[in-house]
Amino acid sequence: MGLTLVGAGLWDETDVSLKGLAALKKCGKAYAEQYTSERKPGSLSRLERLCGKGITRLSREEVEDGKRLISEAAAGEVALVVGGDPMVSTTHASLKLEARKAGVPFRVIHSSSILSAAVSESGLHAYKFGRPVTLPFWSEKYEPTSTYDAILENRGRGLHTLLFLDLKQGKTMTALAAFKLLSEMERKKREGLVSSATRLVVLSRVGAPDMKVAYGELEALAKNLKLLGKTPFILIVPGKLHFTEEEALSMHEVR
Repeated sequence: MGLTLVGAGLWDETDVSLKGLAALKKCGKAYAEQYTSERKPGSLSRLERLCGKGITRLSREEVEDGKRLISEAAAGEVALVVGGDPMVSTTHASLKLEARKAGVPFRVIHSSSILSAAVSESGLHAYKFGRPVTLPFWSEKYEPTSTYDAILENRGRGLHTLLFLDLKQGKTMTALAAFKLLSEMERKKREGLVSSATRLVVLSRVGAPDMKVAYGELEALAKNLKLLGKTPFILIVPGKLHFTEEEALSMHEVR
């Protein structure tokens, strides 16, 4: 018995570790969530062929509720495939707590995470990052600006900010949509954080063969969208740059 979270890595089925693949082959039931990251189309089907069993897709509600996973893991070995490194998501941290309360063994098989990979690919120093934050989609009655506040706080300390772009009902936020949202937040907050001259790092499809890294002023990036690549994107708002960081970013500059 027990519940194992298998990290699926950054992009496709080949990012799953040998240890993770062994766990999938051994478990009685295998599940997957696909709401926390966008991956290469067909990756899960190819992973099914690699492990020799079907992998049932679970909805966000089923994973967040956790009852099905915990009850089945109390009777046999269950695996849940999660994009990236499983415990980066707070939803999966809550699964660990629920398993512990129910007396169900719980383990994690880690994999590569966008949290570390994006920092590495940018050339920025990992120890100079502040609190990462998500940029959520706005709706008619939901226009949060907490993302802006977090960037402002990090900037005040000279730190970089990693921005996760929202993924909602299979729709992944584009870089252009993120630029527009940041500009809208500026119009609401008026702290002088975002302007056409604000410099950003845009990374697309980190871990994929067609990954791209672009750096430049917001206006220049918005005018050269083809240079930015395709979804999924992740953004970095740089803080105070060391000269080695400036040199690293200059290799990706868009004017």
